[in-house]
Amino acid sequence: MLDIVKTTVAIVSGAVFTALCVLVWRSTKIYSTRRAILQRHGCQPPPDLPQKDPFFGLDLILQTFKHIENRSRDVSMKQQFDTYGHTYQTKRYGKRRLFSIDPPNLQAVFATHFQDWGVQPLRLFAFEPFIGPGVMTTDGVPWEHARGLIKPTFARAQIANLSAFDVHVRKFLQLIPRDNSTVDLQPLFARLVLDTSTEFLFGQSIESLSLDRTLDAQSFLKSYNYGMRAVGKRMQLPKWNFLMRDPQFWNSCTTARSFVAGYVDRALNRSSPCSSEKEILPTRYILLDELVKETRDRNDILNQLLNIFMPAHDAAAIALTNVFFNLARRPEAWRKLREEILAMGSAEITFERLKSLKYLQSVMNETFRRYPPIGTTTRIALRDTVLPTGGGPTGASPIFVGRGDELSTSFYALHQRVETFGDDAEAWRPERWQDLRPPPWTFVAFGGGPRICPGQQLALTETAYTIVKIVQEFATIENRDPVLEFVEQYRVGTESKNGAKVAFTVSKSIG
Repeated sequence: MLDIVKTTVAIVSGAVFTALCVLVWRSTKIYSTRRAILQRHGCQPPPDLPQKDPFFGLDLILQTFKHIENRSRDVSMKQQFDTYGHTYQTKRYGKRRLFSIDPPNLQAVFATHFQDWGVQPLRLFAFEPFIGPGVMTTDGVPWEHARGLIKPTFARAQIANLSAFDVHVRKFLQLIPRDNSTVDLQPLFARLVLDTSTEFLFGQSIESLSLDRTLDAQSFLKSYNYGMRAVGKRMQLPKWNFLMRDPQFWNSCTTARSFVAGYVDRALNRSSPCSSEKEILPTRYILLDELVKETRDRNDILNQLLNIFMPAHDAAAIALTNVFFNLARRPEAWRKLREEILAMGSAEITFERLKSLKYLQSVMNETFRRYPPIGTTTRIALRDTVLPTGGGPTGASPIFVGRGDELSTSFYALHQRVETFGDDAEAWRPERWQDLRPPPWTFVAFGGGPRICPGQQLALTETAYTIVKIVQEFATIENRDPVLEFVEQYRVGTESKNGAKVAFTVSKSIG
């Protein structure tokens, strides 16, 4: 018996010793490799954001939640950049997190060193119950596969067909009061973009703008909106589900996914060789139908749809709300915009004509600049890498970034740098775009590099077309919100907490 104990102890001791040797060897190798990178590039650390808890950063985490609750998340981050410089670092849940709005660093993260950075370790846990793995939440081969599937959906030939938009915009216009009474455009824009997005991606509109819309459609929109707010909270928490004991979130996930699954089931059924239900499919590219050609996996199709539906829906809905939020507070901008649009007369509204309306494009650029739908975004280093600038006493030295370190950028703060946009960068002033040509990586409302938002042109076209139709329909716009300043509400992106409460007077003629 004693011999067996001795043998067991010897084996365990040997295993422990071997494991320690391997650990020391690996640690030494990592240290040597990182030291060589530091020396080769002349890396120096950036400034530290002052923290009471320098190990886990719990004080800053609590502060972030307070800023979200106080509707000042984007504003507070800009204040930190104004105070501590364009690149600095902190500790968050015990991990190093860098913050930067230096254009060379953004170019490195999003483009030139794209393969060094990812999102899956940051996003998948938070998003998975709601939209699952897909183009928004994965890296590597799964991301490349998803990106390849959705890319044809947003080809110019698909987006330039404005007749599908027009049907829904007409229904939208019918819901705006003609008696100069107050209307909040935000929920109407959400329904408009919901209808256009579902038709564009699913091949069939949800018809939420119709007076006889179904209870299922209303339930989906309510569940979707709540789910987005809850996902925003999950992204701020560690990866522990017990911290998100919110039955409404899980119910919202079930409701939203079940609703979209109905579209998937119908597409799978009509494409089945054994199906008696044969529909004449549209000739245009519809994402759902193409996904069905690639796989019969119902859950995979559902995840891919929801991953692209989220950005396709939110970007345009938020942008439209913010455009009219500002036009209602700037009567002279409304007059200039209306003068340009009415000069078109009765000419057909085409993709090319929308692009040629210079003041309209200035209004949109200024809105995306001043109120980007995604105020901040974060990447995680998938391997050891280097940022080109922001380190050392002058902020000009490269910065070493270890595997697992994170980098957050604030498009909200980036778009208000006075070096690029002038001393009045905090103001909403479309006229600045008459001569402004921002240098690369100083205006990135839709991201950049391989992960640039695939629905960018769809959102811009849908936004421009809707603005033109509204301006043609109404002569004046009046602000009806007693709160003049923009109050942010954070979910995954940033939207107006108070919506866009306005009143219109009807135009007597278009031409």
